[in-house]
Amino acid sequence: MGTTTYDYIVVGGGLSGCVIASRLHKSSIKPKVLLLEAGIDPTGHPNVTTPLGGYALLGSELDYAYQSVPQPNTAGRTLTVNAGKTLGGGSVTNFGGWLRGDAADYDQWAKTVGDNRWSFDGLLPWMRKTECFFDTKADPDKHGFDGPMHVTPIQASDPDRKYPLRESVLAAWKEFNVAITSYSGPKAGLYEFHENWHHGLRQPSHLAYSLEGIDVLTSAAVHRIEFSNGIASGVLLVDGRRFTVRKEVILSAGAIRTPQILMLSGIGPRGTLVKHNIPEVHVCDQVGQNLFDHFALIMAFKLRDPSKGLALGSPKLTDPALFKGLPCDWIVNETVPAEILEDAMDKETQTENSFAHSLLQHGRPHVEQLVCYASMGVPGVPMDGSHVAVSTMLLLPTSRGNISLASASPHDPPLIDSNYYATSTDQKVLTWASSRALRLMLLSSALRDEIEAESPPQIEGLSFEPLTPDAPDSEIDDRIRKTGVQHHHSGGTAAMGPVTDTECRVKGVKGLRIVDASVIPVPIGGHPQSTLYAMAEQAADMIIRSWGVVDEVVEQ
Repeated sequence: MGTTTYDYIVVGGGLSGCVIASRLHKSSIKPKVLLLEAGIDPTGHPNVTTPLGGYALLGSELDYAYQSVPQPNTAGRTLTVNAGKTLGGGSVTNFGGWLRGDAADYDQWAKTVGDNRWSFDGLLPWMRKTECFFDTKADPDKHGFDGPMHVTPIQASDPDRKYPLRESVLAAWKEFNVAITSYSGPKAGLYEFHENWHHGLRQPSHLAYSLEGIDVLTSAAVHRIEFSNGIASGVLLVDGRRFTVRKEVILSAGAIRTPQILMLSGIGPRGTLVKHNIPEVHVCDQVGQNLFDHFALIMAFKLRDPSKGLALGSPKLTDPALFKGLPCDWIVNETVPAEILEDAMDKETQTENSFAHSLLQHGRPHVEQLVCYASMGVPGVPMDGSHVAVSTMLLLPTSRGNISLASASPHDPPLIDSNYYATSTDQKVLTWASSRALRLMLLSSALRDEIEAESPPQIEGLSFEPLTPDAPDSEIDDRIRKTGVQHHHSGGTAAMGPVTDTECRVKGVKGLRIVDASVIPVPIGGHPQSTLYAMAEQAADMIIRSWGVVDEVVEQ
């Protein structure tokens, strides 16, 4: 690779960056594209595409595993914020769930920024473009059939993928009056879990989207974006190499690293830039603000008779089909009763309440419940077939954290004040839903004969009693504060509106766009990769159209 000048430089070879680079290169304009990734090329790594490899990669050399500052809302803990440090980024380290948010989530995004291209109907063509949906008879207005991502529900992935508790879990949710819905319809209710696995292998972005013909540099961390008269002119790498750009730099380094690079480049809050002696390019107080994630409580439940072979780790569950994805069957999205939300909102500040009020929209789901036939990494709980687990996750958190600089050195990780579980609304919603999960597992006639008790995590210096179906809210709240985790779904830290316009162009400068989770201004339900692929597809089209070229007509 002899050249150092490109039409486009994409900073970050993760999920969004690979989509952008691939689509630009394949377009009729045929620009010269450089894709820079701070992590390694994971080709040949045994856990990149293998079943359940995402579990093994958390905390590995392919994970930044950022540490937050101590968090007063969660018992003073320092929390790990996982983020892919590899070509493919978070699509390498995630668990493969392909779950869209509710239409109202996207519509709120569009309303927030004043551009219907980011509404559900506006993004739907791009959702279709990413998909190779398993059911060719499905509604073509809702699904695509020739995209790069194979999307399949649990049982359709393999006729032998039959988990023993499938019907029992379904019956238990029916006892709790949860409506059966469709994957393609409104998201409140129960439907089968869908994944982007193909033939039992995960599909990272760098493999699903061809990078052939693109100059790809791995182990190439960016120090800063460089500017000339307010126009992005190139990038400086940590190792001192420079690359210049003719058209645009596209920042796709993720919700944690993107705001750090912006601030190191002179775009951010004035106080931060002054503190670290970074020359100002453009003052924007909202860079690094608005951090959100899907915060959750994961509880393990001991089986009465592990010899039945009901959970992974049992010697009776050895069929390879059972390992072709996450060991679960159903996803349940629940709407919290309005009176609980209203009571919580009365305690919020005006700023917190402005988003929380939108949660009252009729039928909008607030929490996700997922019963998993394994211990899901609950500390001290063995993966030996003796336990199942439930993840209870906030879909629309109202708590907001921030990212800042520890220093002006690109070698130092950013300061992360995650601020999860800070608002009364988040506390009420997650406590209510966790109580529901306890009663589902321990009281429903469909499961109580199989489940003996909740198994508390084993954490050094802490001691917990098992949670029971009648556990008071204060006891559940205490468990959440001491053991709750985020689901690696960070976003919002360079939000569309205050930081970028609705075509992802950074305000106050020219020649710089951001295309990753940091630009999403409000939390979106579901699991983020299905949203991020669609977002990146639309952003790539916007970039191509900025040349006055229309490669492909996608009806809006």
